[in-house]
Amino acid sequence: MTSGGLLQKAAEQQTGESNLTPSSTPSGERGSLEHGQTQSLSRTFGLIAGGMVVPFFIVMWFGGVFLGENAGYLSAAVLLLSAGAIWFFIGRPAPASASAIAIGISFLLLLSSNFAIAILLTGEMSLGEIDLDEDDDMIVVKIRQNGGSGSYEASVSITHGGTNAYASTLDFSIDREDGQGDYGWLKIPVSDFYSGNALPSTDYVMSLEVDGKSWTRTLDANHLTRTLTGVDVSAAPSFSTQDCEGAKDRCLRGVALSVAAGLLGASQEYIAPMPLADFDLKVTMTYEGSVAIDYPGVSVEHTVAAWDSSGGAYGSGSSYIGLDAATMKLGGSIEASDVSASIILKEDWEDAGYGCYELEIEGSNTPPWSNSVVDHTAYYVYEETNRDDSGQYTSESWTEVSSC
Repeated sequence: MTSGGLLQKAAEQQTGESNLTPSSTPSGERGSLEHGQTQSLSRTFGLIAGGMVVPFFIVMWFGGVFLGENAGYLSAAVLLLSAGAIWFFIGRPAPASASAIAIGISFLLLLSSNFAIAILLTGEMSLGEIDLDEDDDMIVVKIRQNGGSGSYEASVSITHGGTNAYASTLDFSIDREDGQGDYGWLKIPVSDFYSGNALPSTDYVMSLEVDGKSWTRTLDANHLTRTLTGVDVSAAPSFSTQDCEGAKDRCLRGVALSVAAGLLGASQEYIAPMPLADFDLKVTMTYEGSVAIDYPGVSVEHTVAAWDSSGGAYGSGSSYIGLDAATMKLGGSIEASDVSASIILKEDWEDAGYGCYELEIEGSNTPPWSNSVVDHTAYYVYEETNRDDSGQYTSESWTEVSSC
């Protein structure tokens, strides 16, 4: 083999090695590829924000208002449909691609956000206000838990003066809202546990246990004082200076009746109003064993008093007692300016004469508050006074005395 042939073969081998060397990608093409991938990923994130995040929170917010605790299922369904729609829209990328991974991570984060929000925003359960629903006559107990919802079971017990008066298990839901936040309520009829007056010193104490938390609260004594313990009655005299018998220049025209009913004070003299009590009153005035005035029975329900007016002989037939005071005037047939009240004329009494009168009031409690009866009797002496030189009386008097 000639030397020229060897050189030629070596040159051919060198040229072949050079052809085997891989060619490098131009820098312009590499930059264009990276830019395209960035644009694709940005587009995916935009679709995730507009097609997953926004619909998810809209459904979660408004669904919570209208669907309550079932809104979570709707949010999850919307999230799943949105994720699938975006994946199809961008061309169904491979599971290992950046776009598919971004969709999957977003789905998981949003799906778990319900639990995260519940943990962050749900406040601790607390005992709220305890009020009286006067229309239904129920104790209303509010239990608060801001940012939360759900159904719970409450164990409730009430004692009256240390004695068990009520025990029950009640269901409630945190499904209401007011200016202070989210709450649920329990309603307990007063008649279910009432066993006597809270005032003056026999409290009702409520104990509640819900979801491992317990509270104790003394109930408002004014709401739970319903049993009539004191009554009183009086007859104010109205006098006339005209049409008097004989030589009298002043004579009894009639009497204005007034009553008091409520809670008898410790002094046994003061009677406090009871706006939530229900009871009946009966007033009768007798003279020497005979009935002089038999006033119609008065029925009182939550301060509203009513009776038969007998066509105006006994006033209007209605009034109020226990609203601002424990007293009430009983109407008569005619107004008397000297006592600023309507009176029952003496001429309308069934029996009348000089002597001692017994004026009795009887107060009967209405179930379920009590079956007890309380009464009181006042005594008045009606007599002639001021005898003149001729031995004739010129006036009359009506005086309260301690007994006949």
